[in-house]
Amino acid sequence: MYIFFSVILLTAFVKLECKTEYHGVYGQQLILGCIVKPVVVDVTIITVTWKRMGAAAKADANLLEYHKEKRELTPGFTFAEPSWNKKNMNVSLLLTNTKMADKGEYECMVTTDVGIATATISLSVTAKYKTPTMSSIPETNIKENTDVTIFCNSTGGHQTGLIWWFDEFGTNWTRSAELVAKEMDNGLFSLSSKFIVLKATSSYTNYTCKVLNVNGAEEGMASFVIQFASRDLGIKSDHLDIVSTTKWLTPVAVIGSLIIGLLAALLFFKRRSAQRARRQSTFPLMSMSFNIQYMSF
Repeated sequence: MYIFFSVILLTAFVKLECKTEYHGVYGQQLILGCIVKPVVVDVTIITVTWKRMGAAAKADANLLEYHKEKRELTPGFTFAEPSWNKKNMNVSLLLTNTKMADKGEYECMVTTDVGIATATISLSVTAKYKTPTMSSIPETNIKENTDVTIFCNSTGGHQTGLIWWFDEFGTNWTRSAELVAKEMDNGLFSLSSKFIVLKATSSYTNYTCKVLNVNGAEEGMASFVIQFASRDLGIKSDHLDIVSTTKWLTPVAVIGSLIIGLLAALLFFKRRSAQRARRQSTFPLMSMSFNIQYMSF
């Protein structure tokens, strides 16, 4: 009876205030907040213990333990206050890299020189799917009216998700697609979906896949354009024609200019020669005419 009364009395002098529920995100830091609230002013902490509860917890394995200046920490767990000491009433636990396996019940117990306090916290962990990646078979130079298989893949969700398919006009093709969901070693899920475009044509080239979580909320989207041979080769052919035409037109234009210049020069010299010849042939005729006129006179 005396011992029971002593425990109640010691507990009454100190309280541990903690939020009862926390929601963590995979791969991010998380603080499970707990503050010691003593009745008296000057209090010294003797022991702090954080451990997992339930079936997922290992027997006698504490995540964090402080006892009389000595600390034992499990990798990935530490005090939220970097410079924590026995006079610091903030005994919050920091998860440096939250994992799916961290979800569950946690217990924090604090022993001080004026009393003992205990609190329990529930932690849930969520994770979002990454932006999906897309590919196709065949990949490029696809001929008209050929069957094309398009793939959409995403990872990272904490529950089985969905992948929806749409064409460029907004038509939903999800019912024609095949979805495979698998749980990975880290507790997250991978999604892989394939959609076969039967007798694909260049009239329908753009397809979109959207990743949705278990609640139907969109978490990622990607678009894919089917690479048809006719369109790609046409562009390349036009480019090659322009380049080749430019290559042979340039020297032809230069040579043509030179030929025109030479012809113009030849024509000029011919005209000059003809004019000189006319002047020389006209001079004796004029002299003879003058002599005839003089004689008759």
